[in-house]
Amino acid sequence: MAFSTNGTSGGDGLSSDINVTPLIDVLLVMLIIFMVIVPEMPRGLNSALPSPASRAAVDEAADHPILVEVKSGPTIALYVVDGADVERAELAPRLAKLLSQTSARQVLLKADASLDFGVIAGVIDVGQAAGAESVGLITPRTERPSR
Repeated sequence: MAFSTNGTSGGDGLSSDINVTPLIDVLLVMLIIFMVIVPEMPRGLNSALPSPASRAAVDEAADHPILVEVKSGPTIALYVVDGADVERAELAPRLAKLLSQTSARQVLLKADASLDFGVIAGVIDVGQAAGAESVGLITPRTERPSR
């Protein structure tokens, strides 16, 4: 692109017109390149879907995370580990034993909303100290307002 210095667009001065021929040449070359590349790109992944019979066998053999429920009692918090009532002092050894028996070293924590967060944080600390790779929190479902 050039500009005129003497105010005229013809003759010996510089021209202010854009030469679009090189731009069209570059555009056509890029169009040809993309037309050649696009058919060679992979369209997806080859994957084998499991059959329903093999899925049932996998579900039975899969390790499930350990569920710890903390309920608010009349004076102290009540602890339930996989359906069995446990005292606060027995919580760490019980979790360590259950975590050593499973390959999925995950603990899920479900607690009452009325509990102090210190109690919940204590259970999270006990789970991590017992060897859990992750401690997840289960929250109560909230109802969506009807329209």
